[in-house]
Amino acid sequence: MIASSAITIPLAWRVGVRFLPLATYPLFFGMQQVAEGFVWLGIEKHQGYESVSAAMVFLFFAYWFWPTWVPFSAAACEPYRFRQRLFIAFTVLGIAGGSLLYLPIMLNPSILQIDLIHNSIRYLNPEMFTNETSKMVARVIYAVIICVPLLLSSHPKIRVFGLLILISVLAGFFFASHAFTSIWCFFAAGLSAYMIVVLRSLEKKTGTAPAL
Repeated sequence: MIASSAITIPLAWRVGVRFLPLATYPLFFGMQQVAEGFVWLGIEKHQGYESVSAAMVFLFFAYWFWPTWVPFSAAACEPYRFRQRLFIAFTVLGIAGGSLLYLPIMLNPSILQIDLIHNSIRYLNPEMFTNETSKMVARVIYAVIICVPLLLSSHPKIRVFGLLILISVLAGFFFASHAFTSIWCFFAAGLSAYMIVVLRSLEKKTGTAPAL
């Protein structure tokens, strides 16, 4: 994933700097997965402090960064004013929602529970999510903030990426709900390499208006 950014970032420079936020997806997803690698190492060594420290980095990306960065990146490259403003509104929602998810564990990491279930890492904040219904509502809102700006983009290849992300979210809901955060971020990290396809397509069409 990080290696893909060596292709996507130079592509974005050629296509236009407004596409740089999209081009950084593989880099940031790669950094997030490295952080979760340290979570695994901490669990294997039975070093809770190491797991929590690495988990805080991983969850910063999962809870706060992506709900903000994805709609922002969609807004940055959107040529149509109405959609751009809509995506900026989603960015504000992402900042607010991410704050609600991340600030409690940032201020009090001891409330975070990390365990293994079915060979996957599960992150729990029992003080915020007291039952399955509250977790499901949070996941649906999260998915809307992440997916809608991509699915409504004026750029066809970005819409395809949004569809792939939506499929990965649904797969996480139905097949890995026990460790949704970890599993979905893994899927999305792999899909981030699709930014190469997106940016190469845009490079070929530089100077032309995207289709509605």
